Amino acid sequence: MLIVHGRGYRMDDRWIQEQIDNWVSDFLIDDAGDRVDPALAPHAQEILATFLRHSCSVRQVAPDAIEEEDIRAGLLDGLGSLSLPEKLQPLVPQLVGEFLADLQRRGRLAGGETHMHLVLALKDAFLRSQRGEVESIDRIAAKIGRNDRCPCGSGKKYKKCCLHLLDGDDQ
Repeated sequence: MLIVHGRGYRMDDRWIQEQIDNWVSDFLIDDAGDRVDPALAPHAQEILATFLRHSCSVRQVAPDAIEEEDIRAGLLDGLGSLSLPEKLQPLVPQLVGEFLADLQRRGRLAGGETHMHLVLALKDAFLRSQRGEVESIDRIAAKIGRNDRCPCGSGKKYKKCCLHLLDGDDQ
């Protein structure tokens, strides 16, 4: 499968895979890799490579073209396939954030520092997704009762006016 990169040249999946592996290895081998928590270090290569692969696959872009939506999906969806010990899960967003910031310092990814802050802000959502929790939705307005006036402004009771529109009935 070929992917057209923003600069106009073509790359194939093998080239992208190799680029991802090189970027992750560079990060882990250099000084930045020394700051990785020792408990997380055995998993760091797999975490970062999985994150970046999934981030690239969202919009089918090269690693140097990932954006906020790709990073969000890479963290919340992509890393869900990994089964990490629960005690290591809180360390993952920091690792991914430092990796993104390092990519910017190396001139590989524009906005890496900004992306790092996004990943850190998504830490709670990441931990909820790892536990399989679904975020609750709070109701802003009061629920419409069947005998309340219809919100459409007709003056009729809701049950005699627009309630049937939600049911799919044509009364």
